Amino acid sequence: MMIRHTLSKTLLRSVHFLVTVALLLGNAQIVLAQQQAPPADAPAATLVEYAVLPPDTFSEGPPSGQFNSDGSKAALPRFPAQPVQSFSAIQFSPACDSYYVLSDNGFGNKYNSIDYLLRLYAITPQPRTAEGGRGKILVDDFIQLRDPAGLTPFFIIHEFTEERWLTGADFDVESFVFDADGTLWIGDEFGPYLLRFDAEGRLLEAPIPTPNFDGEAPFVQSPQHPAILARSPQPGAASAANLRASRGFEGMATNPARTTLYPMLEGTVTGDPEGALRIYTFDVASQQYVTDTVRFYPLADPNHSIGEFTVINDDEFLVIERDNDSGDEATFKKIFKINLNELDEQGFVQKEEVVDLLTISDPDDLAGFGATFRFPFATIEDVLVLDAETIVVMNDNNYDGRGGRGATIKDANELLVLRLATPLQLADGVGRPEECR
Repeated sequence: MMIRHTLSKTLLRSVHFLVTVALLLGNAQIVLAQQQAPPADAPAATLVEYAVLPPDTFSEGPPSGQFNSDGSKAALPRFPAQPVQSFSAIQFSPACDSYYVLSDNGFGNKYNSIDYLLRLYAITPQPRTAEGGRGKILVDDFIQLRDPAGLTPFFIIHEFTEERWLTGADFDVESFVFDADGTLWIGDEFGPYLLRFDAEGRLLEAPIPTPNFDGEAPFVQSPQHPAILARSPQPGAASAANLRASRGFEGMATNPARTTLYPMLEGTVTGDPEGALRIYTFDVASQQYVTDTVRFYPLADPNHSIGEFTVINDDEFLVIERDNDSGDEATFKKIFKINLNELDEQGFVQKEEVVDLLTISDPDDLAGFGATFRFPFATIEDVLVLDAETIVVMNDNNYDGRGGRGATIKDANELLVLRLATPLQLADGVGRPEECR
């Protein structure tokens, strides 16, 4: 049995990025800026398809939910298998009218997700439309994320197993895309890291750290980063982390050619303007961060979060921005259009509201809530462009959370197809695959 040298691997990874950091320090300037005025409201989108995955849906795998939030072990697991829940990103699957969805780190934090396996699930909606339909979501198969080559430079839960399945205690996966070669890229929040996998879920290289801009620290690191955990401060002392917990790469988009990644942080890095979220640029061919442009997404309120980020064309993208409330308490759940090549002097993108998810027209009462439909879940983390006039949106139900549809009702995963009031200007290659149109 060989014990890998965690420190050595981390140092090697750090050296790999020294050149990138130097460029960042030379080219990037962080300038304090005033928050932009809120954009005008958009006309209501229309619900044209609706489907639900019940909360208590399970897939094959070991029992789960046996660990408490402090990492202590309960007498028995809460669940008989692996929940198919908490979807934090969506992309097209190879099968027409089906999708891959990313199930995030599990049960809420690093320590209670030790027995939660990280997977992409293939789902097929059978939506309810004006012509009828079941309104159900079928779960077809899954891709198990794993590290059989031992590339992760720190100990994982399944360290000494052959397949080395990855769990919610190893990474907090929140966003994913496929590049032009079909390679799978996943955004993590614990590092935050970029993770590169093959199409079968095998990790292809060590987690890629996130470079910083300000010069005081070479990398952006959350409190769950292994290096931060290894040097935990004494009680009452400040953490060395420069990003809040659970504020890593919540969103990630590509350009239409899928040769460039745009990972987007959910939280503000220490030293950046309040409510400013960094949008990074990563070149797939060189596997390096591009440093000649600094972009920020401006939250309407610093207490808001983003849920996802997806491509329209080479310039324009959609972003979900939300408050952290649910049910009747929810007041802000919106999708904005931004242009990455129209920046103000401080590097902020401009925002245009596209959809208010709390005021959706439902003339056919597809969802069963009347002519106006609200999507009031705390975490809405999935958006994908289907064509110029329609998008698909899903929530992360934080299984087995409650509150979206009632204080005592378990939240389901709901899938919406929305017809937009104003068509998008789609680039070639964006939207449903040509053979599926």
